[in-house]
Amino acid sequence: MLCPDCGTDTPAPFDHCHQCAAPLPSARASKNDQAGWIEQSAARPHPASGDAVTMIEAPARPALEIGETFGRYRIIKLLGAGGMGQVYHAWDEELGEAVALKVTRSEFATSADADARFRRELSVARQVTHTNVVRIHDLGLVDGVRYISMAFIDGLDLATMFAGGRLPQDLSLSIARQLCAGLAAAHQAGVVHRDLKPANVMVDRSGHVFLMDFGLARSMEVTQFTQAGTIMGTVEYMSPEQATGEAADRRSDIYTLGLILFEMFTGERPFKSETPMSRLTARLHKPAPDLRVSHPDVPPYVAKIVRRCLERDPALRYQAVDDIIADLDAHTAARRPHHIVRFALTRRYAASALVLLLVLAIGGYVAFGHRRTTASGSGGRTAASTAPRVSLAILPFQNASGDASLDWIGPSLVEMLGTGIGQSSAVHTVSPAHLQQVFRDLHIGADAALDGATVRRVAEFTSADTIVSGRYVKAGDEVRVDATVQDFKRGRTFPLAPVTAPAKDVARVVDAVAGSIRQALAVTPDIIKELRASAFRPSSTSPEAIRSYSEGLQLARQGNYLEAEKRFEDSTRRDPAFALAYSHLGLVLSSLDRDDEAERASRRAVALGEGLPRRERYLILANHARVTNDSQKAIDAYENLAKVSPDDRDVQFTLARLYEDTGALDKARDLYGRVLARDPKDVEALLAAGRVEVKRGNPQAGMDYLNRSLSLAIQLDNDEERGRILQGIGLTYQRLNKPDEALRYYQEALDVRRRLGFASRS
Repeated sequence: MLCPDCGTDTPAPFDHCHQCAAPLPSARASKNDQAGWIEQSAARPHPASGDAVTMIEAPARPALEIGETFGRYRIIKLLGAGGMGQVYHAWDEELGEAVALKVTRSEFATSADADARFRRELSVARQVTHTNVVRIHDLGLVDGVRYISMAFIDGLDLATMFAGGRLPQDLSLSIARQLCAGLAAAHQAGVVHRDLKPANVMVDRSGHVFLMDFGLARSMEVTQFTQAGTIMGTVEYMSPEQATGEAADRRSDIYTLGLILFEMFTGERPFKSETPMSRLTARLHKPAPDLRVSHPDVPPYVAKIVRRCLERDPALRYQAVDDIIADLDAHTAARRPHHIVRFALTRRYAASALVLLLVLAIGGYVAFGHRRTTASGSGGRTAASTAPRVSLAILPFQNASGDASLDWIGPSLVEMLGTGIGQSSAVHTVSPAHLQQVFRDLHIGADAALDGATVRRVAEFTSADTIVSGRYVKAGDEVRVDATVQDFKRGRTFPLAPVTAPAKDVARVVDAVAGSIRQALAVTPDIIKELRASAFRPSSTSPEAIRSYSEGLQLARQGNYLEAEKRFEDSTRRDPAFALAYSHLGLVLSSLDRDDEAERASRRAVALGEGLPRRERYLILANHARVTNDSQKAIDAYENLAKVSPDDRDVQFTLARLYEDTGALDKARDLYGRVLARDPKDVEALLAAGRVEVKRGNPQAGMDYLNRSLSLAIQLDNDEERGRILQGIGLTYQRLNKPDEALRYYQEALDVRRRLGFASRS
């Protein structure tokens, strides 16, 4: 049957158009007899939905009954129904938490296309890890019904909010900034959303924004699912190039973003016409109107941003969402993204809050402290005798050459100097991973100017008494590196001898700078010898391979696994015998849930690593155990690694976490204690120390650590850590049989976690 709105031919027995979701003539005639159609269209209650326009207008024909058990899920209620499925509010009996459950409609349950789309949605969404992107939990099949479970967002979608008219300007600015942040994260991970629209944007009760439904998204490097000439997406929010079947890249998302921003700031769509197809035709042939003509109170810079997003020619639009963010921030004084907006409380919201509070109280023990899989934690005792004489932090070197092609050298120097100087009982170098975390906590950008106040703040929160910083300039085909040592303990600052080496051979630069730093530390010749012996540099003869490897480590630490994968693969191409590059490639592939590829890369690393120095070989074996999920082998490997690197904080940290996870709490306590002895202001270490004490049945001792970590998290303005600590304090009060205090801290943790978008996850 032909749709009167868009002309799409939709076969029986469907009563809604597959393209634009409009009711077909037979459906229009019987619309009044369809119970719930008007209510659903008006209320649009689908937090964590998927198929936007159809979610609003398609009549719900649920495949599941309220109250029934579907696999491990108990169905609470239907949230929405769309062209390919339904979304339910459900309870995950295994995890003990509320989720949104998206299932295929019954008529699509056996469809290969639906199955492929669901798998694609999960695979693509998992590539994007950002606080403004909804979290996908699981993909599965129960009794022939395919489903995806995801975070349950207690809030409203933008389509529902737009139905009430124009949004307040402050709220619009906050939503715009967060929506851009989530979209930028997707693009940086190599993903084009391709189905961006208001119903795919959720806003929770605190004003936190979530981008969702990557069902039509694709990797910018994958072409097998869609070809030129195929129209995909939702008509109302299609870009001109999508409508004509051309390839859609990130600029297509930017055009759709412009449509959403126009509607958000004005309460109107930019092109006024009777049907979705006629509005699409207008977008193809007419320039977008200036929104200030009808709404002069909209700030001029907002109108300029929207107008540039809505250029018909993709080449004239913004080329990256980061540029939109920069223009927004330039006019809003870097407005914080978590702008607090209070929605009217309803019984539905109140009930959800109670359920989530119970989840925190019941599931808090599990959630308390799990931050990353690589390591966390600290211990109980802090033996001052283990503290080093020198604690050294190496800050990113600044590119003073004006040549952007050399930007990679600065962070690579930090990465390689972190292990290239060496460790000893007398000298501790702050690991690049820990330094990177402190920079994030202190909101210091990688290219930020490191003035005196900033340097001292980094020193304070890394417990470093000596700081190395520097700059480099290009001199022909070489670079000259000038480094400075600041010794806060002795109150002296002095430059090191300049180092000049070929620009491509960063390894030579590292060796020379590391040697100069060792000599400048005012330690004995025996300690210098010990440092030199413990220095570690990845085994590769290719400077280009080492460069790509170093960049891969930095990207993986940031959670950008797709880009990290590219760097590690490039490293192995440049040096096919580079065992450690294969090893980290395996870890990254494992994080992307590509287990078979991960194991192949990791096994290749193990085979290549047989003749390598012990430290490198043990690290490869430890990584392999993590890829294969073998806890005991991971412990064995890290114990061997700790023997050859007894003063390496990251090794101790990870081994302590492995001990804790396998129940060896006394061993974990001792190792965490060593970490804290070196760095008493390590927030993660203090949190883990408290966690272990609680697990050992000593909640009062745990509370001491938790209070110290909470104080530091507040100083650092680290809300994610603060939420986890508050939850841990609530659990500790529960163990101390103080329910009122426990409930208060659980509530505070819930408020923080809601604001960050983690409220529905343990």
